[in-house]
Amino acid sequence: MIGGRLQRKTAVLPRVFSLLGRIRAVLTKHPSPEDVTSVVHGTSAGVMVTAVNAVIYALDSLRWDHDMFVVFWIGAVFALGLALSRMSRRAAGRKVTRVSRRAARRLILTSVLLAAPWAALPLHVLGMHDHGEPMVVLLVCTGMLAGGAFMLHRAFVASLAFQATILSAVILSFHLGGWAQAWAVTLYALVYGGFLAYFSYSAGEIARQRDESVSALSLAVENLRQARDENYLLANIDDTTGLLNRKAFNARLAEAVARQRTNGQGFTLFLMDLDRFKNINDLFGHGVGDELLAEIARRLRANLPAGDVIARLGGDEFAVILAEVSEAAKIRPIADRLLAAFDQPAQLAGRRVHPGTSIGAVLCPEDGTDPVELLLKADLALNRAKETGRGQCLQFDEQLRQKVISSDRIEAGLREALEGHQLFVQYQPKLALTDGRLLGAEALVRWRTPEGVDVAPDSFLAIAAERGMLPNLSRQIAETVAENMTGWRSAGLDPGKIALNIHPDDIKSPELLLETIGMFEAAGITGQDLLIEITEGCFIGRGTDMAISLLDSLADRGYELSLDDFGTGHASLSDLKKVPVAELKIDRSFIAGLSFRREDRAIVAAIAEMARGMGIRSVAEGVEDETQRSALVELGVDAGQGYLWASPMNAGDFAQFLDREARRTG
Repeated sequence: MIGGRLQRKTAVLPRVFSLLGRIRAVLTKHPSPEDVTSVVHGTSAGVMVTAVNAVIYALDSLRWDHDMFVVFWIGAVFALGLALSRMSRRAAGRKVTRVSRRAARRLILTSVLLAAPWAALPLHVLGMHDHGEPMVVLLVCTGMLAGGAFMLHRAFVASLAFQATILSAVILSFHLGGWAQAWAVTLYALVYGGFLAYFSYSAGEIARQRDESVSALSLAVENLRQARDENYLLANIDDTTGLLNRKAFNARLAEAVARQRTNGQGFTLFLMDLDRFKNINDLFGHGVGDELLAEIARRLRANLPAGDVIARLGGDEFAVILAEVSEAAKIRPIADRLLAAFDQPAQLAGRRVHPGTSIGAVLCPEDGTDPVELLLKADLALNRAKETGRGQCLQFDEQLRQKVISSDRIEAGLREALEGHQLFVQYQPKLALTDGRLLGAEALVRWRTPEGVDVAPDSFLAIAAERGMLPNLSRQIAETVAENMTGWRSAGLDPGKIALNIHPDDIKSPELLLETIGMFEAAGITGQDLLIEITEGCFIGRGTDMAISLLDSLADRGYELSLDDFGTGHASLSDLKKVPVAELKIDRSFIAGLSFRREDRAIVAAIAEMARGMGIRSVAEGVEDETQRSALVELGVDAGQGYLWASPMNAGDFAQFLDREARRTG
């Protein structure tokens, strides 16, 4: 039995110690910033309740004459209330991030000061039996205890200090006054105090748990928001520029079209890409290229209203929806502003880069009311802008659409012609103007469709260059010319120098051109037999250093260079000095008006004189009658080609022409 009691005692002691530990933890718990913030926000309500209770008691004490205590007491209550209100207003404007131990002690001291007038009241009325109604005193003190527990429930120790100050004064006042109910009041005060303490503690814990739940919920919501934002960025935003990507832009374009169908408000779509962006990547690296793309994005944002939709579709291609531009007349000023902004050099990674751009524009609904159709037409306009010189804005029109459709047909037919070796070469003789001696001929590529339609060389050569067919075409033509020249030699015919036309894009692939020259030389055809005919496009613009170096190397190998269509392009005399030209060809547009247009005669005379001064030949194209020939001789032009002597002819007919010339001069 003794052992059982010892076991029960030993079992109770841990629970007692545990309870004491929990009580100690509660009494020493440091208030959190949220606890202090709650007390600060509740102070105004507590001060108001205090004022109401004080006024109630003051009104009841009016029936007591000359009670100076009430005057001083109510003055003290209102002074404390004003001070606490001011402190509360100042504290409410600051965010509490931490609570020091000193601040926690000040909170407890403030609670005691707030309770002091209500402790003094029962001591004066009940303990000293001075003027006052005991029941009214107990009533207002009970109200203050409840209000204080509510106001201070987030700061449990401060709440206990407030309650203990008033309850201790009530108990002490009953004992000092010798009241018969002293012990009953003491018991009631302890029970009521315990209830208020429990309420204050429970309410505080519930409030803190609510804070934790709200904080956890807020964190979850924030995490969801961040995840949503990250998913949106991954799905809709281009990493390099921060602009919308193609997917997001297509959605915005569809929305803009839908709005136009609903409210009739049109808009403009710009499609643009950077000029020669690949060169920047190749020369400076993709890092600089990405910096340039980001810089372009900044320039677009700076030069367009916030309501416009800007996107990077991929690579160096950008798109813009001009929400407020619904008329063609408004497109040009905006396009000019963007072109000027793009033309400004950019300092990237210590390098000076000149971006430049081309723009294709379409209007909705004038040019289309379907997103796919609008993008297609804007792309057609952009390609046309790049073809015609870059650095400009072109708006789509039906003429452009028909031209592109026609180009597609030509491309398809040209591919079939190349596969079936349907292209052929014609030769137009070149003769000395003074004595009619044969100097050679120009090899001219021709294409006749299976339907018997002749396609102009300028048309299909441009498409071949644009769509990657030129290397194959140039090689086929060169092989045909080499085969024909070998055949004429075998027949004992001397064609003179055959002029082989070189497209500007052939110069951009020097290794292919040199392979072609090697093919001629392997067939025994050298610079004594072949003349290289070029146009100004071969050495005008960027990259001319490589072109001029290539032409120099050809000249060094014994190949003469003939500059075709001189005077119609953009070459200057300074450009002409860079290229080792042996022959200048005067364009047929000047020859046609030679006999009746003074300006044409002056131009031809100037070119002939310049050629003579430089020690090179001058050749007139498109000579059609004797009058023109005589005028050219008078002006000092050396040679000519045209219908006066012969139209372009195939290899067999040219062989007969050579045979006749040989017999005539033999």
